[in-house]
Amino acid sequence: MLIIVICTHVMLNLFILVIIQQFEKYYLPQDNMITLFKTDQARFMHVWKEFTQDRYQCLKIKENQLTKFFRKLGEKGEKEQSLGFSEEYYEDGELKKQLLKMAIKSDNGYIYFNELLYRCMRRKYGNMKINKKMQIFELRTQYGIYLMTLAI
Repeated sequence: MLIIVICTHVMLNLFILVIIQQFEKYYLPQDNMITLFKTDQARFMHVWKEFTQDRYQCLKIKENQLTKFFRKLGEKGEKEQSLGFSEEYYEDGELKKQLLKMAIKSDNGYIYFNELLYRCMRRKYGNMKINKKMQIFELRTQYGIYLMTLAI
């Protein structure tokens, strides 16, 4: 009985230690991932509204507006830190190559908010290798998002 109590106490302390370490790593520093993500998301939404509010009620953007959209998104920030592509770092040809690498899916010439936000964030924060199982899960998730945007 005493061994069970001691083991439970040790396991609980290890669990709490892992949570505290993750909190210190991702939340406490000034330039933590959560703050960077929120800043990028706010910038994305601001530019998105600018391009879509008048014509498309913030639902979608025309495919031929992507280059202007990403230029505007990349106006502020450095090459690696920005979600967009500024003229200072990317010429038109390089911009188009980067857009092709992002594999943005369009629906009849329009791109929806969820798809574009996902691709932008994936480009900046998703540079990790994933296994086949995760790739299948990601494709299912993307398909679910696509179906949700059709309902809108």
